[in-house]
Amino acid sequence: MKDAELVKFVSANRVIGVVRARSAETALRAAEAAIVGGIKIIEVTLATPGSFRVIADLRHRYGDRVCISAGSVTNHEQMDRAIKSGAQFISMPHTSLPLVEACRRSLVAPLVGALTPTEVANAWSIGVPMVNLFPAISLGGPDYVAALTSRINDVRLVIAGGVSSENIVDYFNAGAFAIAVGGRLFTSGDLKNENYAAIAERARGIIRLAGVA
Repeated sequence: MKDAELVKFVSANRVIGVVRARSAETALRAAEAAIVGGIKIIEVTLATPGSFRVIADLRHRYGDRVCISAGSVTNHEQMDRAIKSGAQFISMPHTSLPLVEACRRSLVAPLVGALTPTEVANAWSIGVPMVNLFPAISLGGPDYVAALTSRINDVRLVIAGGVSSENIVDYFNAGAFAIAVGGRLFTSGDLKNENYAAIAERARGIIRLAGVA
């Protein structure tokens, strides 16, 4: 997926569901529940056993109707395997110019991580489509995002870390381009109890708050 295509897709859908589970089967079913609930961007974290198979299965089942990312990518081997599995963009917790350049060569969009103003500005300066602000909650949440966007006002920030139903509206009012929701969408209790209906319902509420539904 090219940068412009990713930006357009994220702009229209605004919510990334970040799934991490103890098994590939649980991750796949949880991701599908979120998709049923209306979330069209799913990030599969590589800490999930069988994560590359989950990415491949989601791509096979949903095609271009849903955008699938590999999350927490930190090295070239992970990136290569994720791309071969069908990941449409690569999400990193940090900013790595070598990984960004490798994404460019593979024609896959990078989503890089940053936190401080200097990190955000440096990440944005290398021409990435979006910057993943992680963990946003640790430096003040929506207030911090508002301070950043008032000074670096053209950056497209994807807010991650501590995003929940209680602060989604505040993040968008502060200038967020999109949000990434993990544990507050895929709760440990629902994953353990296989309560996928609850995940789907929570997804519906999240996209409503994001102004998508």
